[in-house]
Amino acid sequence: MVHSTECSPERRNPLLNRRSQTDVQLVAVPRLEWSLATEAHPTVAEAAAPASMRRSWIHTAPEQKVLELYRKLHGPASRLPAPWWLRALDRGELASRDEGFALEDDVHRLLAGRGGWFFVPWAGVGETGYWEYGPSERGTRHAPTTVALTDRHPGWIQVVAAYTDGPSQPLPLSGPDGLLAALPVVESW
Repeated sequence: MVHSTECSPERRNPLLNRRSQTDVQLVAVPRLEWSLATEAHPTVAEAAAPASMRRSWIHTAPEQKVLELYRKLHGPASRLPAPWWLRALDRGELASRDEGFALEDDVHRLLAGRGGWFFVPWAGVGETGYWEYGPSERGTRHAPTTVALTDRHPGWIQVVAAYTDGPSQPLPLSGPDGLLAALPVVESW
């Protein structure tokens, strides 16, 4: 058996010795934890409908666990990026995550069944996406008419008219029935 007389790594490198004498402090990174919770696995390259984007932990984990993490990380000073339905669920305005999913699917079926509407999946971290009306993007307009789901009012749907200089005020609508009734006017903008 050979005994090594070689000195320890700390003796060879004084920086290692200095580092070993310092306490390591771990700091929680809530935004990173939330980012991982909202990240789709596998990532969604081209989503054709809201249902095809429901691959992240917040969509598949038990609903109560999702709410617990959201509430733990959200806090009074933070506005975590989250889907409209999670914010509404947190406030008790939706009965379940599935109720939010059903509304997204209803709006998608309604708009996909009409010509000119396209689902846009890249809204933001954790967000559902939105729908654009392609024919409204004409002339000097820089953005088409847009339909999005929101937690800012109990009708859950808002429409922003096509615009040239800056976005117009969102028009709140009451659910898919309100959207269906407004579509003749919305599609004429």
